Amino acid sequence: MNYYTWLVDDEDDSFAWFLDTPKELMETDYLLRKGNPCKEWFTEGMVFDLSEERGSALTDAIPNTDRLLVVSEKLKDLLERHAPEDSIEFLPVRLRTPEGRLIPQAYFVANVLGTVACVNREESKFTMNAILKDQVGRFQHLVLDEPAIPDGKKIFRLAELRTLIIARQDLAQAIVDADCTGMLFIPLKDYGAEFRSDVTDDDEDD
Repeated sequence: MNYYTWLVDDEDDSFAWFLDTPKELMETDYLLRKGNPCKEWFTEGMVFDLSEERGSALTDAIPNTDRLLVVSEKLKDLLERHAPEDSIEFLPVRLRTPEGRLIPQAYFVANVLGTVACVNREESKFTMNAILKDQVGRFQHLVLDEPAIPDGKKIFRLAELRTLIIARQDLAQAIVDADCTGMLFIPLKDYGAEFRSDVTDDDEDD
C-alpha cells in the first residue's frame, strides 16, 4: 500500500489562510500537534481569524502556519467514514473574516490521535531537531517501515515527526475524488526533495 504526506496547498493564492494562533491557544497550541486528546481543555467554538494577506476562498482544509488540520464539515464526514473510529478527535471552531464577520460554515480542528513509529532509519535521510531531541527536524528522504504500521491505519502522525500527517493511498484518493480542497498529497519519494543536494559523491570527487 502506498502512503502520502498530507501537506498544506500553498500553490493557490486565492485560498484563505489563518496565520496567527488565537490568543487562547498561545500557550497550549503545541498540545494539538502531539497526538493526545485535547477535548477536555479545548474551548469549543474558538475563533480563528483569517488573514487579510491571503485570499478569501474557503477550502475543506484551511491552510495555516500552525501545522493544524482545520477541516470543513464535508471533510470531517469523509474522514469519519474512512478512518478507524476514535482515530481523530474533532474540535469545533469558528472562522472570522478580516472584516470581522463570523463565517457560518462549520469547521473543526481534526486532531489525529496517537503516533506510529515507522520511519525506516536505514533508508531514510534526515537531521534531528536540535531542541526536541526525539523529533526529526528535516527529512531529505522519507522511507517508511510499512510492516510497523498497524493494519487498518489510514491516517496517522509519525512518532518521529508528530507534526507530519501520513495518509494511506485509499484515503487520499477518496479525499481527492470528493473534490476536497486545501491540501496536497505528496508521494513519500518526493517529500523533502527541496532539501536534497544535487551534488553526488562522485561529483565531489571530480
